[in-house]
Amino acid sequence: MAKAKKEEKRFTFEGKDYVIKPVNAAASIEAQKIYNKSFKKAIEEGAILKKSLEDHMRRQGLWDDSKQEEYESLLKKSAGIEYKIKNGEYKKASEVRDKSIELKKIRNQLTSLLMIRNSMDSTTADGHADNERFFYLVSACIYDYETQKPVYTSLEDYHEHSETELASKCASEFANFAYGLEENYEDKLIENKLLKKLGLLDEEGHLTNKKGERVDLDGNLLNKDGARIDKDGNRIDINNNPIIDDSVIEDLEFEDDLEAVEEEEEEKEEGKDVEEKKPAKSKRASSPKKEEEDAKEE
Repeated sequence: MAKAKKEEKRFTFEGKDYVIKPVNAAASIEAQKIYNKSFKKAIEEGAILKKSLEDHMRRQGLWDDSKQEEYESLLKKSAGIEYKIKNGEYKKASEVRDKSIELKKIRNQLTSLLMIRNSMDSTTADGHADNERFFYLVSACIYDYETQKPVYTSLEDYHEHSETELASKCASEFANFAYGLEENYEDKLIENKLLKKLGLLDEEGHLTNKKGERVDLDGNLLNKDGARIDKDGNRIDINNNPIIDDSVIEDLEFEDDLEAVEEEEEEKEEGKDVEEKKPAKSKRASSPKKEEEDAKEE
């Protein structure tokens, strides 16, 4: 049975329409050439292979048995919580809420650990080559919908604009298109489904309390920008102290005791030097008579 042809996908960014076209034969061949060239260059410059990455990270102290054990333990813990939730072991809404939040915390920890591992992936020869192939396909497959011209004229053109928001959007959309990634995958997570069912997620996916106020995973109130606030909406820091603007520094007054303190410190240092230079008391030599008496006593 013939494989169904992949359809084009449109997306909008800042009011402008773009279209992702399926990878054709010519683009596929060129992408492989770019992969091979990038891989060869990386090897010549001393890059390691992905299969050697874990050993390399262990030698560098970036990954070890304790991190591996922590990662596996978190996976088992999250699987256990999911099973108990689906098995109906939590009967109260508060229990479901707490376990859902615990799952979110575990996923954050797993993400942090994976970031450590994945941070080195692009430094490998095959990782670098994979990236170059991907970026080429972004430049080859994304078009301006109105003009039907490529957004980027070449891989080099994409790299020149890679720091822009449009380039980031194009890469994200193409990854979703090419690899079948779900754009709103977080909505599919069991903890978010449950929190939404309990009315504890807003329309943007932010955690809230039952009053609809935005909160963090520990229940602290947040404003719309995600900053800590008190019950009256005033900004506070992690210790619940009010945020004070840096401008107050100009109005702060201090008693100028620096000169006196520095003189006192110098005197202490001088006194220390004198003590260190004093000759050690020499032990008096014993007289022959005294030595003879001591020997008799023994």
